[in-house]
Amino acid sequence: MQYEALAPIYDRLMGHVEYDEWIELITKVINRYGSRNDPKILEIGAGTGIVGSLLKGMGYRYTASDLSPAMCNVARRLRNVPICAADARHLPFKQCFDAALFLYDGINYMMTLDEYRKLFASVYDVLLPGGLFLFDITTQENSLRHFVYYVDFADYGDISYVRHSYYDEIRAIQHNDFTIYRLSDDHPPYYEKFIERHVQKILSVPEIEKAIPKKRFEVLGIWDGFLFKKYSGKSIRIHFLLRRLD
Repeated sequence: MQYEALAPIYDRLMGHVEYDEWIELITKVINRYGSRNDPKILEIGAGTGIVGSLLKGMGYRYTASDLSPAMCNVARRLRNVPICAADARHLPFKQCFDAALFLYDGINYMMTLDEYRKLFASVYDVLLPGGLFLFDITTQENSLRHFVYYVDFADYGDISYVRHSYYDEIRAIQHNDFTIYRLSDDHPPYYEKFIERHVQKILSVPEIEKAIPKKRFEVLGIWDGFLFKKYSGKSIRIHFLLRRLD
């Protein structure tokens, strides 16, 4: 199961991530484009709930979902965020959120444009009229610059991992393979070995734009990184902001 072995070390693995940048972006988006001062927010692919705990601390009404039950369990245990295990393409809510988030290139796990279309239909159903959908993608530039061939290793004592990342430019697929060694609870303890393979499809902005149903969403912006400026071929992360039409 995806993230089953990775969930216990995910926070340590992502220790370099500047989550404050996302909080600042979310706040600016809500203030600039939102229709309510106290929006009800759904985060898709919320992982261990780091963003959610920050948003809750700021007073936002927050709900989370993630495909991985293991990640949901960590989010509940460590951060006490309201979260449910759910497929982003089939969210179990109906018209009750002012904003939906899908961050840290979680959307790149959608491998086909048909999956994107199912996602947009699902998000449309959970948003109130005028609701916002903020998501980001990782780009081919990012893969070519950083992850054509990348190996990383860390040992935390109870858990260690080796990550091998490589990019298939012909198929536009980013691979991230993890070999994880976890100390068992047995006496005497021993190290259990787990292998997780993660793949992401690196679609272009024009391809994703074609999948957005124009009768359901207005595209408010497609921006470079965390800035409200137009993306370019050198962008390594691109944010999309959509508004649900009535």
